[in-house]
Amino acid sequence: MKYLFPILFAFCFFSCQRHSDNWEKICDIEKYIESRPDSALTVLEAIDIETLYSDEERAKYALYMSMALDKNYIDKTDFEVLQPAIDYYEKHGSATDKLRTFYYQGRIFYNKDETEETMECLVKSMHLGKDSEDILVKARNYYLQSTLYIQYYNWTKTIESSLAAAECYKALEKYDNYVRMLCRAAEGYMFLQDDESVDKLLNECAKHLNKINNRSKAHYCAIRLTHNCEESSDEDVYAAISEYLGFASSENIDWIAVSRAYLAIGDISSSKNALRNYTKGRHDDARYYAISTKIYEAEGSYKDALMAYEHFNSITDSLDFIILAQDTQFVEERHLLELATVQEEERRKQAVSIFIIVVAILIIIALWINSRLRISKMEKIIIQKEAETYKLKYTEMEEERDNLNALLAKNDGLSPEALNAVAKRLELLNKFFTAYITDNSDIDRKASKEMEDLLNDKDNFMNSTRLAYAGSHPKFIKYLEEKGLTEWEINYCCLYALGLKGKEVGAYIKMRSHYNNSSDVREKLGITEHDTNLGIYIRKLVKSLSE
Repeated sequence: MKYLFPILFAFCFFSCQRHSDNWEKICDIEKYIESRPDSALTVLEAIDIETLYSDEERAKYALYMSMALDKNYIDKTDFEVLQPAIDYYEKHGSATDKLRTFYYQGRIFYNKDETEETMECLVKSMHLGKDSEDILVKARNYYLQSTLYIQYYNWTKTIESSLAAAECYKALEKYDNYVRMLCRAAEGYMFLQDDESVDKLLNECAKHLNKINNRSKAHYCAIRLTHNCEESSDEDVYAAISEYLGFASSENIDWIAVSRAYLAIGDISSSKNALRNYTKGRHDDARYYAISTKIYEAEGSYKDALMAYEHFNSITDSLDFIILAQDTQFVEERHLLELATVQEEERRKQAVSIFIIVVAILIIIALWINSRLRISKMEKIIIQKEAETYKLKYTEMEEERDNLNALLAKNDGLSPEALNAVAKRLELLNKFFTAYITDNSDIDRKASKEMEDLLNDKDNFMNSTRLAYAGSHPKFIKYLEEKGLTEWEINYCCLYALGLKGKEVGAYIKMRSHYNNSSDVREKLGITEHDTNLGIYIRKLVKSLSE
């Protein structure tokens, strides 16, 4: 025990020292990294990573540094900064740490245009971070997923991830992001020609127009313009175009949507001008050739329309090839399958572990039961032996009682003192038998002990017999003492004086050395082997010394 407290103190001391002096500073960055990412970056850059003690510290620093760089629009295309976090949070850390780490790993892959790896990281991030309460990173994760799905015209997945992102932004009351994600989902429904769902989402957006900035309003107006232009009057379309251009900044105007709106009301010239504003030398967009085909058809330039259509087919065929060649749209399913396989393996291992534990418990129980059975068997044997011993002792006491009763019945010259001693012994024995019969109690250790005590009381009986003879036949006792007999040997002789035979004396004292005792006494009294037996000699001696 004297070493216990020093050990505990040392353990606590080194546990408290596992973090460097910069640990609290690093952890504090989370409070302001979203609102003041420039300040967070400054603080992190001032920290010497060589002073960081543990893998946990280096992982936390790497994660926050990657976050700060991203929020300061410094796009990384390597994992030099983030790698310590990736290595550590693969198996350690909270759900939030895992969510953030693998999201930013996906961001780096996205910066490198490695879409398949990006999607795999995003799926992994959401899986490992499902219990995280960082809704903002989850929203960004869904947003980036939807961006990837748009690139490959997977409108079902685009809608799914966009709506998931929208719900996250709504929970955070970030209504600009909320509306933009609803608009992205509405755009997906437009391609699937689900007008009812488009109307539903646009109506939801309209409820929050007073909470959003002009950029978000412009996004909403562009979707509404595209969706409604074919069913609206010319005046409404012109008004919608004007409203849209009023909200949108020049660099963010969707000129394709504007061109399509003008074309819908037959304003070919405005449609062509809008399309020219869009291209600015770019002719790689299928949407451009789709609207160009319709403009040329409206003008009657069928040759140009055919050429534009061929370009459209060429681009879409290439896109189809790219989509088929890319495994991105199947990454999620594949990763989930891999996760399911891992989880199944974990469940199998868990089942095996549980089975082993159950078997071990059953073995322990079986051993315990077997042990208890053995103990029970031993207890039964012990009880049985005690019962047998009890029975023998009981029989022995019955024999003593019968012998004493026979002695009293003979009354062969016994002194009153001897008769009194015998009577008292009989009274004690009879009390025991009476109590036993009356109580009708089970045999137990207590009863056995009482019987043992009663049997051992023979010595008192023999002493009292000697004392009785000392009072009634003092010469007899004195003679024996002069012959050198011990007190016990004198008690032994008194039993013979009572009228007991040698066999009865031996049975009464229950000593295997009865023969030796008899020999010792005969020798001291000068009785040879061929002389009369000891009992007859003693009784004659008592009679002769009493005259």
